[in-house]
Amino acid sequence: MSKKSRIELPSDEDVRKFGGTPTEPEPAEPTAEPEAAAPAAPAAPPRDAAALERELEECRDKLLRAKAENQNLVRRTAVEKSEAIRYANEVLMKALLPVVDGFERTLAAARESENSKALVEGVSLVYEQMLKVLRDNGVTPIEALGKAFDPVHHSAAMQQPSPDHEPGTVLHELQKGYRLCERVIRPAHVVIAGKPAAETSPVTDADAGGCASGE
Repeated sequence: MSKKSRIELPSDEDVRKFGGTPTEPEPAEPTAEPEAAAPAAPAAPPRDAAALERELEECRDKLLRAKAENQNLVRRTAVEKSEAIRYANEVLMKALLPVVDGFERTLAAARESENSKALVEGVSLVYEQMLKVLRDNGVTPIEALGKAFDPVHHSAAMQQPSPDHEPGTVLHELQKGYRLCERVIRPAHVVIAGKPAAETSPVTDADAGGCASGE
């Protein structure tokens, strides 16, 4: 059994001996350089837990404040609405007061006349009806006679010395005052007691400070 002969390629030196040109190896293709990756965005620094807790507390505080302000607004609006409804007739009630004053003056004049019994009775009935209308709408007179002067409910027209009353006591009522519910719509015009006039004493030389000139 014959052995297979191995074919060997001639070397470059053998090729040159026979005038040939040795085969040059083909240049290797240049390898493409890998593209540089785009720089990554810097990562956000980790936030401090304490800072986050402070921000959360500030947000919670703002929320509580806003809620409290809203509750106060609702409460204030409800009060204002209630007050507006309660005193809606204030202008009308004030306009009726001069009518009551006229009734009172008419009754006072009629009582002084001898032949006016029927007139007094008729006007008295109308007067009582008017007072009832006022009471039903929350209008009541302000008590003044014998009371201590109160600038909220009384308006002092003048002072009158009175040794029998404490200074500031209401002596006379010139015009009645009225309130609507708890609000004064017209104070009572009154005369109040003043301090009694001080007794005068003769001025002596000592009181004059020793300035009197001797003769």
